[in-house]
Amino acid sequence: MTRKRTTIKDVSVLAGVSVSTVSRVLNSSGPISEDTRKLVESAATQLKYQPNPLARGLVNQQLGGIGVMVPWIAGPYFGVFLEGIQRVLRETDYRLVVASGQGNRDNEQETLAYLLNNDADGVIYYGERLSAADLEQINPHMKPVVVMGQDPAELPNNIGIDDELGAYLATRYLIDHGHSEIAHISGDPHTHVTRSKLAGYQRALSQAGLPYRSGLVVSSNYTEPGGYQAALKLLAGPAFTAIFCGNDQMAMGSYQALRDFNKRIPEDVSMVGFDDILFSRYMHPALTTVRVPIYEMGMAAASTVLRLLDRTHQEVRSVLEPQLIVRHSVLNLKPTPP
Repeated sequence: MTRKRTTIKDVSVLAGVSVSTVSRVLNSSGPISEDTRKLVESAATQLKYQPNPLARGLVNQQLGGIGVMVPWIAGPYFGVFLEGIQRVLRETDYRLVVASGQGNRDNEQETLAYLLNNDADGVIYYGERLSAADLEQINPHMKPVVVMGQDPAELPNNIGIDDELGAYLATRYLIDHGHSEIAHISGDPHTHVTRSKLAGYQRALSQAGLPYRSGLVVSSNYTEPGGYQAALKLLAGPAFTAIFCGNDQMAMGSYQALRDFNKRIPEDVSMVGFDDILFSRYMHPALTTVRVPIYEMGMAAASTVLRLLDRTHQEVRSVLEPQLIVRHSVLNLKPTPP
């Protein structure tokens, strides 16, 4: 037999006060005498009353949730990102509500609108499909929205990575080790992150006096299978000695494709990734990559949305710097000095 849930009316009956009085005590929303407050709290404790979060939200005009929309829930990158958010929210009364836009504009718009209208007091939006005008249209109540993965110059409350710098560091490292035929496996060319990484790759080539060759650039989708297919396309095209991958997952797929064609890493093809997700250090050989502070990004996003909710923060545009992590996937082609 299911036990009947204790209600606010049960508390009011035991305390001998009105339901509205109990509500004011539990929500600290009005003038109440100390004796009445103690009476209501004692009754609530005696009955083991647990407030209904939705009902309390209606009183406070808060829902108690922080929504997070990411392109994909699966995968090592966003798992770490969500852990960073959860680390901050665990110390608050807010719960984490997670949804995926699946890299599709219509899905992102529908999902974000649902979060803002049903579950969330504030949202962390990690995506690139929605513009500032889109966000304004689906957020009529002007709830706090922290944006990730977009151009900081275009949207407020934006936290991101200097992807252009990270790509420059990766490509420059390959050039400094004697590579001049460097391929690049990128993501969706219509997104800010992908364009930024391509710009960093091009800047490094230009500074070294090397030509940009479009035949050495292949677009993919930031997944392991995408990296595998992109590497196959590169192997069918112009010769190269190194690949800069737009993320570590595509690098992992590329590793397998190269091995399927009897290419050794780094003896035949050197590789640099991006993100420094956990498995990159356990690949064979361990992957040289660009470290992104994924966990810290999640914490920063959560802290920002909480400050916006508390109205203690007006606006933030934060760009975090990446760091090159050198391991064993790059061969030095420069001749050894005599």
